[in-house]
Amino acid sequence: MATKRILTWVKPTGNGLHLGNYFGAVKPLIELSKWNQTFFMIADMHSLTSVHDRETLEKNRKRVILEHFAFLPEDSDIIIFEQSQLKYHTDIMWMLTSVTPYAMMLRAHSFKDSQNKKSQINMATFNYPILMAADIINFDADIVPVGKDQKQHIEFSRDIAQNFNKTYNTNIYKLPEEHISEELATIPGTDGRKMSKSYDNFIGIFDSEKIMKKKIMSISTDSKWLEEPKDPESCNVFALIKLLATQEKQNEIANKYRAGNYGYWHAKLELLEIILNYFKQERKRYFEFEKNYEAILEELEKNNTFASSIVEEKYKKILEVVGLS
Repeated sequence: MATKRILTWVKPTGNGLHLGNYFGAVKPLIELSKWNQTFFMIADMHSLTSVHDRETLEKNRKRVILEHFAFLPEDSDIIIFEQSQLKYHTDIMWMLTSVTPYAMMLRAHSFKDSQNKKSQINMATFNYPILMAADIINFDADIVPVGKDQKQHIEFSRDIAQNFNKTYNTNIYKLPEEHISEELATIPGTDGRKMSKSYDNFIGIFDSEKIMKKKIMSISTDSKWLEEPKDPESCNVFALIKLLATQEKQNEIANKYRAGNYGYWHAKLELLEIILNYFKQERKRYFEFEKNYEAILEELEKNNTFASSIVEEKYKKILEVVGLS
């Protein structure tokens, strides 16, 4: 199998990495990284669409750095870097803006979602998909692991790359493909909807055990009595258990559901134990890295320099293409 270039990202907003993030992006990325060159971007520039407080952004940035370094396998070659440290990245974005139709941005989910909110829409939100396209195509990404709801970002990236190539009669930009794990496309949150920070229905992987337990206990279920048999396949708690537990453990718990005298409270306690065991090593590394944060920043700086060199090389070629060299 030929080596491909993989790229994905996380925006440092909200309250940290949750189960939906892990199964939708982190786990697929780790699997793909075993035989491909892999980049993981901390999309800190994107966070400026909504975060306008220095302390909040710094706090979010530190947490997301620690979380994702904690997930790196010991022999991993995944390159974690920061979007804001890419030299000439936004310069290229401006050139991409010049070949992006206004009508395309009006169709963007990020723009439409913002229209439903009472706050005024800023231009960073409007141009969000163009910067996202730059993130992807500046690295000549072949494959982009995303959740099903982010597929439009990849479609826009292809369209913008094609527009640029056609406008300037060049093939400088590669057309990326999305990678969506269909069976894990939607991870249920505590209220049964898609797990999302915007819904505040997520279970954070690096939350304290106390907070994690509180969130798990809030998972919505039906009102069947303890004694009644229950259907595991229609239960939000069991849907999460299926993602994390071994097949043997799944069968054991499913049988308890169907036998009766097994309450949702019992299932939630089992889910808590399963989550803590599943992420035991990552949680341990997270707290170790937190105590030695400077060493993590040193590694991050090396990655930033390497990633930036790729974008700088692309920038030089684009200047020639458009006539600005």
